[in-house]
Amino acid sequence: MAETDNDLVVRNIAALAQLGCGIDLDDFGTGHASLASIRRFAVQRIKIDRSYVTRVDTDPSQQRMVAAVLSMAYQLGIKALAEGVETIGEHALLAQLGCSHVQGFAIARPMPYQATAEWLRKHRSKLAATPGMSRRSG
Repeated sequence: MAETDNDLVVRNIAALAQLGCGIDLDDFGTGHASLASIRRFAVQRIKIDRSYVTRVDTDPSQQRMVAAVLSMAYQLGIKALAEGVETIGEHALLAQLGCSHVQGFAIARPMPYQATAEWLRKHRSKLAATPGMSRRSG
């Protein structure tokens, strides 16, 4: 879609955005998923391509690249989601960089609809048991 010059496609995507549909730009940073596409399609969220997420927890150059993309998204007032998060280390580092939306096998593998309620219950239970930082009031 991003490479099309078809005004009808662009108008239809703009109309969907005006109706309240969220427009995500998939595979940001690769191919035709560019800055021009963000403006052209009224994108509300970019999906950072897996190629930038891989080894982000161990590769400083990957960390700088993802930090730059997240900073750009923040400055443009759009959300960012990291695609293909496959390890807890990647997830943790992305959280440290300020990426609060992730998808991938580190979160869950594809599952049938019938299994989602039980997965969600277990996931919420796991999150509730995770220690967090508390605030002290003076």
